Amino acid sequence: MLPDIGLEELRAIVAQALELSPEEVGDSDHFAEDLEMDSLMLLEISSRVEKECGVSIEDSSLASVQTLTELHGLVGSLQADGSAA
Repeated sequence: MLPDIGLEELRAIVAQALELSPEEVGDSDHFAEDLEMDSLMLLEISSRVEKECGVSIEDSSLASVQTLTELHGLVGSLQADGSAA
């Protein structure tokens, strides 16, 4: 299994997908409203997370994630369970 991913590593993944600096992605920034993220960007982030962490995020779980903190919690839960959400 790949190592657990930290909040800062997730921030870098999100920032890269959005073509922002990591400092521009706040823990509680709403992906759609504050960061103007669309569904394709979210799928790109999901793909990168899967590659980095070895966990697969189902579309239904991904759709419910609205902030970096929520994404971190979901990924951490998946890594602890060793399963897909």
